[in-house]
Amino acid sequence: MTPKEYNSDVEALRQKEYPHMSDGVYLDHGGATIYARSLVEGFASKMITNLYGNPHSENSPARLSGDVVDQVREKLLGFFGASSKEFDLIFVANATAAVKLVADCFRDLGEKTKDGKFWYGYHKDAHTSIVGVRELTYGQFHCFENDQEVEDWLQYPENAFTNRQNPNGLGLFAYPGQSNMTGRRLPLSWSYRARHSESLQGTYTLLDAAALAMTYPMENIFHDPDRAPDFTCFSLYKIFGFPDVGALVVRKESGHILALRKYFGGGTVSMVATFGDTPWHRSKGLQAPTYKLHEGLEDGTLPFHSILALGEAIDVHLRLYGSMRTISAHTSYLIDQLYRGMAGLRHANGRPACHVYSENRDFGNSSKQGSAIAFNMISSGGGYLSYTDVERIANSAGFYVRSGGVCNPGGIFSLLGYEPWMTERALSAGHHCGSNGISVLHGLPTGIVRASLGAMSTRHDVDSFLDFLRTTFVDTADKENSPLSATSTLRSFPSDATLGRRATFEPVIDIVPGTRKLECEKPRIRRIPILSHLRRAPKPGLRSSSLPAKNLTGGLPTIR
Repeated sequence: MTPKEYNSDVEALRQKEYPHMSDGVYLDHGGATIYARSLVEGFASKMITNLYGNPHSENSPARLSGDVVDQVREKLLGFFGASSKEFDLIFVANATAAVKLVADCFRDLGEKTKDGKFWYGYHKDAHTSIVGVRELTYGQFHCFENDQEVEDWLQYPENAFTNRQNPNGLGLFAYPGQSNMTGRRLPLSWSYRARHSESLQGTYTLLDAAALAMTYPMENIFHDPDRAPDFTCFSLYKIFGFPDVGALVVRKESGHILALRKYFGGGTVSMVATFGDTPWHRSKGLQAPTYKLHEGLEDGTLPFHSILALGEAIDVHLRLYGSMRTISAHTSYLIDQLYRGMAGLRHANGRPACHVYSENRDFGNSSKQGSAIAFNMISSGGGYLSYTDVERIANSAGFYVRSGGVCNPGGIFSLLGYEPWMTERALSAGHHCGSNGISVLHGLPTGIVRASLGAMSTRHDVDSFLDFLRTTFVDTADKENSPLSATSTLRSFPSDATLGRRATFEPVIDIVPGTRKLECEKPRIRRIPILSHLRRAPKPGLRSSSLPAKNLTGGLPTIR
């Protein structure tokens, strides 16, 4: 565990390297973190002083690009603490593309097995991109509903009910290093245990590190190749902000299985026979040591300009922050402060104003918690407020968060208390992912608000957001005067004319057809903290259909 410690140097960095962050408080680093000014300047300088060509050619500009790609590949492995003797790195568009590459390879190889398919297991906290792999298994997949179920499976594979006919057959187990919804960090020992299980010798592991790597020192994972996952995927813009590329890190001892895929693209084959009764090709991935694994898997021309920018991004990141351990300690300190502040929000009647969703209560422990927090706001009457309204109001006030299902279906519905039949009811009622879905259905929210912090986040960001939540959503008067009743959701937000002044909210009740519209009391005026430098007009609000929230005081989930 990295001790939590605030990095006060970030205060100065924000002024010099991140002037573009002055337009509000950015709290969506889990989607993409923010790029540094010197990164853009350094990249631009290289672009206008050198000539870069397609690395598949042999002319001088092309060779320069090829050299850059090789150098940056080695540099990125070093940044992750992964030895190039033990690991290879494949450049891809993003973590999803890395997942799909692995999935396609397993599907192709699975078709050659006796039953014509491979087994797939994934953790319920997985991102949608991890869940989607199940569609390639012809029904032979299993979702692990909690950590203990994974532990039991690893200990007694033969006795576990995982929808698997042959435990010794070809299999893939995938899980996130960190939930992209709640920020909870999952055990990193599972890959090692699967590799050394006598009954799971045909099972490989895929770690989704897209959320984890943003604030976690990856050398903890790669320093011992025997304990590392077989495949680890990244979205690098979550670490550096720019460029928009991804990577797949592969253990060389396991990588050969990817070289057996069917598809081949430009640059990945050494020879292709087009005519004749039996056309053939030779993959570079199967011609070691003449070619390296990545040469057989990087289809077409690589985004060599973006890879050039990536090299600059790594250099700038190390210069500004020193190491990922510094970032880990910094963000661990901040997320703990944010959690404590949110958990302490109470209405005047004593009821909680904020529900934080997590299976982890130790937010200051970096081995258990990353820099994200999932929550919903609660009215003084006990009803959940629309998460889309919370995001819309926050955006108008200059606080940039994310709301909805955040591409984590298992995490959303398990932590919100949904059973399978309830998700089907939500679908039949018209709910779907996105800003136009139903925010509150039969008293339960269908999504969350997520705030996530990054390397350049500050105490001021956290304090300002907590003050915004407190002054906007926490009732300090008696119940009769509360503008956030249990039967209403907020639908209005400050216009440009109300910036810095008092704003009136008009509660509107959205109801599913066939339900009765409940009467609401006229709200009193309340103040919203608006960042004084913001002068843009708010975006038009999109109405979302929802049932009126019920009074949930009696059965309100425990704030954790």
